[in-house]
Amino acid sequence: MKRFNSCVLGFGLTALALAGCASVSPAGVEVPGVSSLGRGPDVGDAAPLPVEPPSEVEIAAIPNQHFAEALGPVLEALPNDYAFFYFDSDQKPVIGFANKAVPAAMEAVTSTGQQAQIIEDTGFTHAEYAAAADRFIVALEATWPQDVPFPMIGERPDLGVGTIGAILVTPDAARSSEEPTEVLEVATRLIEEADTESPFSIQIDETRVYGEGHAASSEGLAL
Repeated sequence: MKRFNSCVLGFGLTALALAGCASVSPAGVEVPGVSSLGRGPDVGDAAPLPVEPPSEVEIAAIPNQHFAEALGPVLEALPNDYAFFYFDSDQKPVIGFANKAVPAAMEAVTSTGQQAQIIEDTGFTHAEYAAAADRFIVALEATWPQDVPFPMIGERPDLGVGTIGAILVTPDAARSSEEPTEVLEVATRLIEEADTESPFSIQIDETRVYGEGHAASSEGLAL
């Protein structure tokens, strides 16, 4: 498997969304300030509503948002070549290809003016990667104990090329002394004993979740 860098540092991708709303009055009811012709009220010299400035996170996300918008459609058009695409811990884009990097994708990267890490010869496409993760989930569910919360599982190329990642989960109700540790130990053992198909592998993420997003301790767990 060959890695190399192509064409400026990016930042973490954060989705930016703007929402608007409109109100509608019931038929036959006049709303003060709105004429029967449907014109809005005369606001005169009313001060505009305050608009919150973008946060530092939103500003930092703009370059990678532009990168994803430029590259996404190109990768979707390359189902037999594209393996994965994500932003690493340093907020740099990483793109994987089943075989060699495709010129159209490299041109899209160059057009953004940003730098990306390109990984070639992964040996699988994104569709194959996703299908392998789905099959792993189905196989694991078949023998998973009902009293142990099922982990969150999916493609995690950030943990390694072809890696299927698992995040352990335990409910808030189990957050008492030794019980959460026991639940995590059982889940860890079952995942480590499960089979994966080559060239894919399974890895438990260092992040674990207690109920609604509480970080779980990994002390005492051999991973």
